[in-house]
Amino acid sequence: MLHQHPVHKKHASIFHKSLNAVIMIVATASPLITIPQLFDIYTKKNVAGVSSITWLAYVFTAIIWFTYGIIHKEKVIIVNGILGVILGATIFFGTLLYGG
Repeated sequence: MLHQHPVHKKHASIFHKSLNAVIMIVATASPLITIPQLFDIYTKKNVAGVSSITWLAYVFTAIIWFTYGIIHKEKVIIVNGILGVILGATIFFGTLLYGG
């Protein structure tokens, strides 16, 4: 269950519960959108058009979001941050490995 701040506890409607479920799915699925990029980098060894600086920035921002999620005990942000760090770092290292 998501951590609920006191301000949000009064919003236990079906709409809010449904929105929380959708947000958890989106937070988990959105970092997975990077998988085709990972596939190209590691199977084809192709990093053409992939910026290592952009992916390093992505990892940095994912670390910040992850930290924020930990501090505020927000499961959705923690999940998104963990996946963002792992997948972003994997892409970043792939650009270094195959960027030649």
